[in-house]
Amino acid sequence: MNRPRIALRGSVLALLLALNGCALLSPDRTPVALDLPEGSQVATIDSQWWHLFGDKELDALVERARERNADAQIAIARIEEARAALGIASAEQLPRLDLGADASRQRVSENGLQRGLRPNPYDSYQFAASASWELDLWGRVRNQREAALAQLQATQYDYESVLLAVSAATVEAYFNLRALDAQVNVAQQTLTTREESYQLRVKRFQGGLTSELDVRQAEAELMDARAALPQLQASQTQAQNILFILSGASPRELYDETAPRGTSIEGLLPGLFTLPAGLPSDLLLRRPDVQSAEQQLRATRAQIQVARAAYFPRITLTGLFGVQSLEFSDLFKGPSKVWGFAGDLTMPLFDNGLTAAQVDQARARDKQAAINYTQTVRSAFGDVRVGLDGVQRSRERAEALKLQSNALARQVRLAQLRYDNGYSDYLEVLDAERSDFQVQLTLITAQRDALVAQLSLIKALGGGWQAPVDTATSNASAPG
Repeated sequence: MNRPRIALRGSVLALLLALNGCALLSPDRTPVALDLPEGSQVATIDSQWWHLFGDKELDALVERARERNADAQIAIARIEEARAALGIASAEQLPRLDLGADASRQRVSENGLQRGLRPNPYDSYQFAASASWELDLWGRVRNQREAALAQLQATQYDYESVLLAVSAATVEAYFNLRALDAQVNVAQQTLTTREESYQLRVKRFQGGLTSELDVRQAEAELMDARAALPQLQASQTQAQNILFILSGASPRELYDETAPRGTSIEGLLPGLFTLPAGLPSDLLLRRPDVQSAEQQLRATRAQIQVARAAYFPRITLTGLFGVQSLEFSDLFKGPSKVWGFAGDLTMPLFDNGLTAAQVDQARARDKQAAINYTQTVRSAFGDVRVGLDGVQRSRERAEALKLQSNALARQVRLAQLRYDNGYSDYLEVLDAERSDFQVQLTLITAQRDALVAQLSLIKALGGGWQAPVDTATSNASAPG
């Protein structure tokens, strides 16, 4: 008479424990407190930021690098691994179904318990489907899946970080190559000019119009230009090889092909942009490394609940339905049906502190992930601050050197006129030409540095950015 009540009370108690356990073992989703600068605009990451520089050859090189780069391919394999791990964790949430068949022949002891009950030896045939399912009352399986999902998302953000790094390295290598192309061109023009100047000094000396000193000075400047050119050409070849390697070129391409060239170093400068004031802080939180760190934190918090679930009972339901017979001809007849249903409950009583240690371990990993997330965000803002300053300083330097180069070009013309009219010696011309040559090379380096500084800022932002949309203007211009 009392058995139904006892069963009912037991069921209610189990339900209350389950509800309490589910609430108790939900992951802590409280965000890490971050002291961020204020920002009110809405901006988005531009995934194809290299198009800002307007160079189709550069665009093609970057796309090729993103497809072929070994680091990117490794990151893709890690995503596949994490996706498989998520599949494993998801599979545990559903019942498992198995199908089995068995045929045997055996002999039992004639002095045993089963003597006389069946022929000896005897045959046995069985065909059955079985199912098992763990009741996830405490969220162990659910939290395992949440941790696996967070790990998958983290690896996807890691892949985006790799693509950003590969793209930036390819663009920087292209900037270096185009800068060296320009410097080689300047050196070749200077060499041609000095060869002409040297030949002119020789003719003037042979005509008695100048001294041998002028000839030797012109010869020394000519040899200096000849010595500078091979060094620049060697650097040019090295820069081309770096660009090829980044883009996943084959060994044959390294030796047989020349890197494609598009816009000159000066032509790339219009790609420089200026960030508006009030750039939103949440833009930096969308950097792939920041989002990866956030997902790692989410995974460790779910793993804490997985470890804590070991304190509670594990309940597994199993069932079997099939047919069994001593004769194969009777196997699929009605009387051969067999079925069974069972519940298994396992609860830890004493494990020498194993579960407590596993919970402590999970909490320690969560603490590390929280610190890593905070530090990653700090580094992101630090990178942007340094990047903004670098862009400003590099532009100022390039602009000053441009003015200096213009002034020196004018100085060379004036020095040549003074020498031709007998107002100064040839040394004044040589000094002006030497300074002009060096400043031209330095200006090209400064222009490259300005582009690289812009590139560093793009990396700090996690990619390019798309300007905020003025909602009021957008709504006003929308057709009614």
